Amino acid sequence: MEFFLPGIIIFISAIILVYSVAPSITPFITAILSIIFLSFGVYTHYQIFASEYRLSTWQEGLKMYAPAVMIITVILFIIYSIVALFTNISVPIPSMPNIEMPSTNSITNSVMNSYNSALNSVSSATNSLVNSVKNSTNSLSNNLNSLSNSNNNSNNNSNSKKNRPNISRSFVETF
Repeated sequence: MEFFLPGIIIFISAIILVYSVAPSITPFITAILSIIFLSFGVYTHYQIFASEYRLSTWQEGLKMYAPAVMIITVILFIIYSIVALFTNISVPIPSMPNIEMPSTNSITNSVMNSYNSALNSVSSATNSLVNSVKNSTNSLSNNLNSLSNSNNNSNNNSNSKKNRPNISRSFVETF
């Protein structure tokens, strides 16, 4: 409660102050106040986190050498330009390759060859699939026929065994 009530009082007084004062303030004064508050916020933030900014990256130590590196680079570029100007150094320019368009007959022939080879591969794959399915169904039907024949033979044998008097019958035989 000790933080809640003062916070509510400050919040309500801020609303009353803004409601009464804000309409009479011009946009120019608002812009000036916002610049002042932004500057104060950036300054305070930098004061609080100065050590983190100083140690944030490894490049910070190299920052002091940047002007010298730039000056040396510019001087070397100027010296190279002067030498190139007075010694007739030229930049080699490669020649353009000859670009020839293929004839339309060769384009259509290659497209048709691709189409025909794709069609042949699809039809051969389809034929092999159909043949393998036929072979599989034939072998399956042959296996089923042989199984039914062997089942009929075993039924005949088991019926002949069932007719004989036998004391021990298994559970499977009864069903």
